[in-house]
Amino acid sequence: MSEGQFKSRKFTELIVYIAKRLGPEAALGRVKLAKLLMASDFGAYERFGQSITGATYERWEHGHLPQELLLAQRDLEAAGDIRVETVDYFGKQLKHITAHRDPDMSEFSEDELAVIETALLQFGHESATHLSNLSHQELGWRLANWKEVIPYRTVYLGKGGVSDADLRRGEELASSHGWN
Repeated sequence: MSEGQFKSRKFTELIVYIAKRLGPEAALGRVKLAKLLMASDFGAYERFGQSITGATYERWEHGHLPQELLLAQRDLEAAGDIRVETVDYFGKQLKHITAHRDPDMSEFSEDELAVIETALLQFGHESATHLSNLSHQELGWRLANWKEVIPYRTVYLGKGGVSDADLRRGEELASSHGWN
């Protein structure tokens, strides 16, 4: 149940673009990739009322995870478009993603490219842990249940500013009106 049609080609090309655009010092693993995809899609939705890829994001332990990511990553690896290799990252094992071809960005509008670049400049060199913590502040993530779809429209709810008591009261009201 995404809000818009999934655009598989744009999704895979965006993965290649992110992997190509960020150098090895960015330490691009799956968690960070998921956050950069989310920042791009939700950022576009906030600005233009539609996401770039139409991916379906769910609530997972480390934040928003697009349902389509694992399959797309596997297909890109099998085709030799990206490579995932285990590297040492400050004493931890990171499955670092690198691109082995240039992305085809011909289907992306200038506005979409601007949103993607903003996400990469803002978050591309942050740690996956930091990005995960930021995503946990998003009300869409906080309101969703485990593995539940996070609607794009939740981007308009903002960040923080809502206590656990506020969330419980909202759940009580929703329950009393049969909205859950």
